[in-house]
Amino acid sequence: MNEDRARRVPLSERIYRTEAIVLSRLDYAEADRILTVYTPQRGKLRLIAKGVRRPTSRLGPHLEYFARADLMLSRGRELDTVTGAETVDAHLGLRDDLDALGHASHLAELLNRMTEDRQENEAAYDLLARSLRLLSDGVDPFAVTRHFELALLALLGYRPELYRCVGCDRELTATVNTLSHGRGGLLCPLCRADDGGSFPLSVNAQKYLRMLDRNGLSAAARLRVDEGLRNELEGALGGYIRHLTERDLHSLRVWHAIREPSVPHP
Repeated sequence: MNEDRARRVPLSERIYRTEAIVLSRLDYAEADRILTVYTPQRGKLRLIAKGVRRPTSRLGPHLEYFARADLMLSRGRELDTVTGAETVDAHLGLRDDLDALGHASHLAELLNRMTEDRQENEAAYDLLARSLRLLSDGVDPFAVTRHFELALLALLGYRPELYRCVGCDRELTATVNTLSHGRGGLLCPLCRADDGGSFPLSVNAQKYLRMLDRNGLSAAARLRVDEGLRNELEGALGGYIRHLTERDLHSLRVWHAIREPSVPHP
């Protein structure tokens, strides 16, 4: 669109309003920021907030990491511009809880990596908004994060099969089965021999995932999960997501390194 054409576009078409959650920020030029946000009706957007790094900026306080805000935007040739912002939920509880903050970073990075620009998915937006609110309220970050991962995979069409063997289609029994990244679900002991890349899952790990799938977060958040099972579940879902995205997600690794620098994690 050339400048003459831009001038002819009615103001009502150039200016629009949307609620959004800030996924990431990148400093740009002297005082600007490029934002990646997720919205209910427009999916993921890349925006520019001009002058937002200046101490006198009225926009800055409303565009913090993970903030849920009501935005006024002006369409641009490459990036739409933030012209107004009002905080809906700042998720202040994240600022005082390193554990919750690290998991919030993972949620935002995961949604960013697994979605394309401008693809509407209101359910994914609602999932992120609810999950950030729960983290800010002090709900167990492990349970919130595993629920978010499994629910997002389902929303995007990548839900792993947890009840029947993806090799022979038989109902799975209470034994060690394996999660096949390539086949998208669990393999029984007879079929797993043909899949060298599958991840063994204990009976308790399978029960936890099925509880999340059937009963949602409220049931899983009440369970006491020991460190070994936490690492097993994080490794299983993390490996599956890594296979889908073909890259590592850095947020939880950074959080682990800060929190427990001498302990290796999946």
